[in-house]
Amino acid sequence: MSISSLSPGIDPPASARLPGSAGPWAREYVAFNRRLALYGRAGVMSACAVLGVAAMPVDEMAPAAVVAVAVLAWSWIHLRLATTSAMRQRPLLALDLTVMTALCLSQRFTIPEAQTTHAGTWILVSVSFTAVAYQLMQPPLTGILATLWLCCADVVGTALHPNLEWSGVLRSVIWVVVNIALARAVVRLVFSESRAADEAADRAARARQQGEAAEARCAAEREHLAALHDTACATLLIASAPWASMRAETLRAQAARDLLRLRAEQPVAGEVDLAAELLDEIAAHPLRVINRFDVELGTAWRPIAAALRGGLGEALRNVARYAGVDAVRVTAERVDHVIVVTIADSGVGFDPEHIPSQRIGIKRSIRARMWNVGGRATVESRPGHGTTVRLEWPRG
Repeated sequence: MSISSLSPGIDPPASARLPGSAGPWAREYVAFNRRLALYGRAGVMSACAVLGVAAMPVDEMAPAAVVAVAVLAWSWIHLRLATTSAMRQRPLLALDLTVMTALCLSQRFTIPEAQTTHAGTWILVSVSFTAVAYQLMQPPLTGILATLWLCCADVVGTALHPNLEWSGVLRSVIWVVVNIALARAVVRLVFSESRAADEAADRAARARQQGEAAEARCAAEREHLAALHDTACATLLIASAPWASMRAETLRAQAARDLLRLRAEQPVAGEVDLAAELLDEIAAHPLRVINRFDVELGTAWRPIAAALRGGLGEALRNVARYAGVDAVRVTAERVDHVIVVTIADSGVGFDPEHIPSQRIGIKRSIRARMWNVGGRATVESRPGHGTTVRLEWPRG
């Protein structure tokens, strides 16, 4: 688990990562370990240096103060080099081990001559915390070898002190080893959990992508079926109806428009003038349309405009087929940042709760079409009282 192999940056998508590579959870955990080790160590060593000097007798304080100042300076220089410098990890580790080794060998000057117990010295606390920091920052083998080196340096420094008893050295070394073992175990456990979280997130992302792709295919299919229903099927139905009175020239022109629309069903990016799109749709119908448009409709993305235009077209076709009138009122306006298109007739009306199942125009060509673009459609009608279709799309 090398920090250099998990450098901060933009996480690649799950499909682009190699098997076993670190994901965002593992990367964040490693980065957190690094920050904790660097800042925690600098703070602990600074506190140890200050308290260590304060505990020295006055006549022994001068050399201890020199060492403490050096430790303070190196603690924050090391932090800066590790966080802001381009210095490579191995040279920085070697330099840090050199400084820490010198600190271990300085116990003759930094531990009071009258002290006989090795446990609890500020040098031992510094060595212990540095060893734990190595486990958080370095690969396992590097962290273990660096810790063993510091333990050996601490033993040699203890031997150089005139009065420290050897009886406590072994216990101190065992204490440091237990600390690094626990730290290494925690790092391994939490890193494994982070990898598991990344794998779970990858599986969820793949499932979500597959679901979105399936939904997109279904939406495209629904849109195609709706367009087919609104054009060729509707024209054929009108032409084949016993009461049809459409002239041959009108029927041919309508069929030509249907063919052009079906050919243009491929999605196109960009924005279009919404009022112009709606007026073009109105012009394609033989009904007498009384329209009132808000001049502030503005533009809309093509899929939005297509949904509004398609819903309007289906409502006008329904008027021509079933309402028994030849005139309809169409308004288009902005109401509190919402585009509202209303199609109202005074025809025979119907009961919206009892629409035959084979008639899918309102369900698919009006309501579903508006729902797919984040809008909504409502249909109000009563037998003998006409019908009003309301299309709404929030501009945001």
